[in-house]
Amino acid sequence: MRRWALVLIGLGVGLFAGSQLSASRAHTTALWTGVAATVVGLVMFAASGPTPPEEAADGAEPRPGPPGLGSRVEQILRLAEEQAAAHLREAEHSARRVQARVEAGLWLVLREADDGGRYEVARLESRADADAVVAALETRGHLQRYSVAPAGS
Repeated sequence: MRRWALVLIGLGVGLFAGSQLSASRAHTTALWTGVAATVVGLVMFAASGPTPPEEAADGAEPRPGPPGLGSRVEQILRLAEEQAAAHLREAEHSARRVQARVEAGLWLVLREADDGGRYEVARLESRADADAVVAALETRGHLQRYSVAPAGS
């Protein structure tokens, strides 16, 4: 019913506008037919009320948009959740590896190059030994910067 109401509104506005745009303005029949069609269309549109939402089979809220769009969006979201879970598992695995290396006491002495890269200089079993190596390298007057980091980071 809403579709017919919109057709009548469009037809009525078209007839009304066409009669007003004519040079002779003698088309009173078109003018009144356009007004009547517009009024009838508006009344039908108002009487039809809002369209009831489609009820989902599983009791969930209805999905807006064209048919099939909701299922496609659900597939995309499910894939995104699976990928996020895979990334999370990988990050947790890497964190456990780093933690194990830190707990094992492996420390790296890193040289920071001019190009921004960091290169391993030494791998030591205690933080104190790594700090001593950095202090020794810096007292030699090298232009590079040195830092200490846990192995695996």
